[in-house]
Amino acid sequence: MQDSEVTSEHELASQRMLRNLQLVIMLASLSIVVITAGLPIYSTEIGASGFEVGELFSIGALMTAIARPLVGGALDIFGRKPFLLAGIAFIAVSMLLFAFAQDITLLFIASTVQGFGVGTMLLAAYAITADLTMANGRAGSFGGTEQSQYRGGLYGGMLAIPILFLTGFNTQGQLRITPLAWALIFIVYAAVAVAALIIAFIAMRETYSTVVRHETHPAPAPRQKISSQLYVLMAIVAITSASTSGIAPFILKFIQDHITQDVAMIALAYLPASIAWGFLPSKMGVIADRFGRKLPMAVGLIISGVFSAVIPFLTTIFPLMVFATVEAVCYSAAVPAEQAMVADMTGGQQRGIGFGLYTLGMSAGRVAGPLVMGWLYDQLRAGPFLANGVILFVGTLLVLFLLRDPAGQRKVALPTLTGNDS
Repeated sequence: MQDSEVTSEHELASQRMLRNLQLVIMLASLSIVVITAGLPIYSTEIGASGFEVGELFSIGALMTAIARPLVGGALDIFGRKPFLLAGIAFIAVSMLLFAFAQDITLLFIASTVQGFGVGTMLLAAYAITADLTMANGRAGSFGGTEQSQYRGGLYGGMLAIPILFLTGFNTQGQLRITPLAWALIFIVYAAVAVAALIIAFIAMRETYSTVVRHETHPAPAPRQKISSQLYVLMAIVAITSASTSGIAPFILKFIQDHITQDVAMIALAYLPASIAWGFLPSKMGVIADRFGRKLPMAVGLIISGVFSAVIPFLTTIFPLMVFATVEAVCYSAAVPAEQAMVADMTGGQQRGIGFGLYTLGMSAGRVAGPLVMGWLYDQLRAGPFLANGVILFVGTLLVLFLLRDPAGQRKVALPTLTGNDS
């Protein structure tokens, strides 16, 4: 009875800590939607070419790719909290740099700092989430952590709307991202990121120092070798993230070039997808806890590939809204499944380096993808979208036939800690 009471107290404490983590991630992530959707538009407004837009997205990913193996290993030596705090601090600084960026050079610097900060923060957050959850509720908990990032982006987008409407109309009555609107938006984001840093310092405790005691082994298990399957997953993630991140900036450019230049209409088209990302991952992650990790990963890739392939043939906003929403729903199940698979493959003593390798693959893809797709977009407008469709189809086959699912061969109970409603 006494042991069960201790276990119950530990689970309750873990739930509270996970909610604190998700709050901090949400507050530090207000800029994610505006950077993803607004940076290609704003940089074009100040004269950036397609290749330069690709460089903007690649430069931050490059710094993240360089740092992540070092940060991942350091998480298993120095703990999680220092890197969580450092990541949020870098994000706050980058928000100020974005606020005053009115030329390509300063945008490059801001993107570099922001990419390093987000990568460090999320890497620590993934390790903390794995520390705080049991295997049978792991994907749901990762869904809650992932969801908090996108929910923050949704709220950040909502904060940006009144600023845009007050300062973004040009003389023709069209809504634009003006330098004044851009600066005001990111000053607000910087202030909230500082608040997130203060909350994290006060409310988050170190989780690595106690994680080994709460693993399934009665005593600390000997350090294991990294599973070879993690390297397979890392390669698949590198290929698919290069493709998907490579087209992300150019979807917005394509819409402006071929469908509409009205920022309000573009925002409306992506609103349902943003809501899906902000509220579904913690619930959709349960799918991976019940049916294994591979199914949601494969479905997410193939749906995204279909969406990409039809983009060049769109002529109105409504079909874009439908496809983007369906893709968001599928990926809200796929991403937590992917992260839970990494946690399944690594023990408590190696989660930092495990997630470091996983996110290294993701970051490496994000470095190359925008550059290649930016060049391809300058040659042929439909090229990046068709190429992405083919690559994601191949990625689906790799997931189905090369990956072994650690959770796929066992029956899994309902998760005891889902981390939803962050």
